[in-house]
Amino acid sequence: MEEQAAQLTQAIDSILAGAGSLLPELLLAIFFLLLVTLDLFKSKAIKRLLPWLAATGLFATLAIQLLGGYTSEGVQFLNLLRSDGLARYSGLLFSAAGIFTILLSLQNKRLEKLKEGRGEYYALILMLVLGLNLMAKSVNLLMVFIAIEVVSIASYILTLTLKEEKRAVEAGLKYVLYGTLSAGVMLYGMSFFYGLTGSLDYTLVSFWRSLLDASPLMVTVAAILIFAGFLFKISAAPFHFWTPDVYQGAPMPVVALFSTGPKMAGIIVIMRFVAAFADASISGAFSDILLFLGVAALATLVVGNFTALWQRTPRRLMAFSSVSHAGFLLMALLAFGSEYMTSVLFYMTVLLFMNFGLFLYLQVAEEKWGVQTLEDFKGLGPKAPYAGIVVLLYLLSLTGLPPLGGFMGKLLVFSNVWEAYSLTGQTMLLVLLVTGILLTGVALFYYIKIPYYLFLKRNQSAENLVISLSNKLLLGFFALPLLVLFFKPDLLLHWIERILAQTL
Repeated sequence: MEEQAAQLTQAIDSILAGAGSLLPELLLAIFFLLLVTLDLFKSKAIKRLLPWLAATGLFATLAIQLLGGYTSEGVQFLNLLRSDGLARYSGLLFSAAGIFTILLSLQNKRLEKLKEGRGEYYALILMLVLGLNLMAKSVNLLMVFIAIEVVSIASYILTLTLKEEKRAVEAGLKYVLYGTLSAGVMLYGMSFFYGLTGSLDYTLVSFWRSLLDASPLMVTVAAILIFAGFLFKISAAPFHFWTPDVYQGAPMPVVALFSTGPKMAGIIVIMRFVAAFADASISGAFSDILLFLGVAALATLVVGNFTALWQRTPRRLMAFSSVSHAGFLLMALLAFGSEYMTSVLFYMTVLLFMNFGLFLYLQVAEEKWGVQTLEDFKGLGPKAPYAGIVVLLYLLSLTGLPPLGGFMGKLLVFSNVWEAYSLTGQTMLLVLLVTGILLTGVALFYYIKIPYYLFLKRNQSAENLVISLSNKLLLGFFALPLLVLFFKPDLLLHWIERILAQTL
């Protein structure tokens, strides 16, 4: 009895010692419960307060993560979660994505007119950000699965926010079916790994060394099953089929969030998963797994870029653009031997501003100008020159052209892949590098479609296009970092390096 009491006391002490590392997540959970509770009241004043309350929770979380110092060095939460520099910087990105989503939602007419579920909508954004934080901190297979499911459940419901629309219901059902299947397959693969190693902590070198005694074929199959869930979350080929339908049916702010938050969290999970492969002895033993990742990156780049060429609607074009960026991020993760982690985080930061800025413009065009297809952009550039010039900056940055941050992001990724190829001589890295460079040229052909219709096609309508001051300010806010990070990328790179070099 005394022994059991001692074990219980030790477990409680361990939980309390690591609880500080969960302060951002606890804060998000408190605001989530507060929003759900306040949504029960019918007062219009309270209803108007809900989005600002959600933004306050996210700002508070952002401030805590920015300042750091809320847990002692090296402390983990029961060996399930690790609050290191990678988790801290990722949390900053996720909090920023949540704030940007709320800002876009406040500009969305249909979301502002929601009579039911208004509080639930903003509460689910907080839940999704909470799940993203847990994904970035997870070092345990079971914890990763739980975190991914938290994100998935919130994503399913957010997709169905405008449930009176047929395409939203169709997108939500497809998302649920594909997501459930991928989750089951991923969990099946995790059970194999646990059976082979007796451990769930995949960040330990001993975890991978214990797999050396198992059948290589079984290990490879189990890893592929696990990656099926990871690749689904980042919309990488061949698990990207849900992406265009969900992008077509979900509200625009939700689409902007999906194109950044879950994708970034999935990349962080994969980054932790393959970190042990930096050891040459381990990477050599699991070359089949690395080959699978290389082929997945290659397929994602090809499918995303070439399929985007044939799209006729802005939403579906951006869906396959998102797929192609997942390919670039996957390619960057294979650059072992280089400082690829800093480059990946830089790329994700730039992607955050590019995507939210472009989706804000598409929201304005869709709601105020009735744009549904690419041809509907005809002649709108001269009628709204400020917005037209800013969206041109976003699209050129997404392509990876100077003088914008997207160019620096891709340059860093390509440099790291070349450095890794020089060190290892792996043919796959060279193939990925050449393919990525060539497909950057292909990307220009579909990104340039919107400016082509905006400025080079005539519009017979004499109607003036009006953009609110808040939308103009937001468009400029998202564009400014893209210019700054081209001319002074070291400002962000040095900051990322300092955060990665320390624990919280």
